[in-house]
Amino acid sequence: MAEESLISLNAPSDGQKLEVGKSYKAEYEVKAGVKGAHHVHLFIDGDEAATGHKLKGGFAYGPLKAGEHKICVAPVNKNHTPVGAQACVSIIAQ
Repeated sequence: MAEESLISLNAPSDGQKLEVGKSYKAEYEVKAGVKGAHHVHLFIDGDEAATGHKLKGGFAYGPLKAGEHKICVAPVNKNHTPVGAQACVSIIAQ
């Protein structure tokens, strides 16, 4: 059984095509009632790109190189340990 994601990634959408050289915003929201979630980490292609201390908000990212990229957000506790599953989308920069 897959671990339930406790966070939603509202933008960008899965499969979205973005322009190379531009900056964008990843918008997220931790689901209500999540226990232990203290802040959120943004990952781009597996590398941590930012940390946010709000349970709803957004991260600026980019510009991206041409190609496919994976963007993920993960709720974590005060010790930076993941709380539930992360939410991910794949996008294409062209």
